[in-house]
Amino acid sequence: MNRRSSFPLFSLTVLLSVILQMVALPDAIAAFRPEWVALTLVYWAYSTADKPVLLVAWISGLALDVLFNSLLGQHALALVTISFLVRRLRGTLILFPMLQVALALALAWALYAFLMFWIDGLSHHSAVPSLRWLPVISTTLVFPLAALLMDRLRAQPKLRRLT
Repeated sequence: MNRRSSFPLFSLTVLLSVILQMVALPDAIAAFRPEWVALTLVYWAYSTADKPVLLVAWISGLALDVLFNSLLGQHALALVTISFLVRRLRGTLILFPMLQVALALALAWALYAFLMFWIDGLSHHSAVPSLRWLPVISTTLVFPLAALLMDRLRAQPKLRRLT
């Protein structure tokens, strides 16, 4: 599949991830919400080399900053950092099975959580540590399933004709 034919799917998955990130959840499970935008961008950085993942990471990060009323550039910096890291390590990561990749990507999710927590500290915004670190676990657990789903979507012949 070439770059132009899968770009609508790329755009749609990023938009859907932003929407999933905004969905209100009950307080009991809100702390375990996966980082959907980071997960989606890392998937595209991992699975393809021809998508403008860094640009989309910056733009979607700025959108998240505005939507969640956080420091402008906070999400953007964290998303671009982990997307760049995964893009650079892509050649090594594709050699391993998905479960090992998910465990290796736990470090990327932890880096994302650290950057968000660190910027909150620098800007004197209070943040509950569990709200930053619990999504690392849930994102790591959800990534193999999300990657399998997105791989299947990319392989659908009907979707290839529509996109």
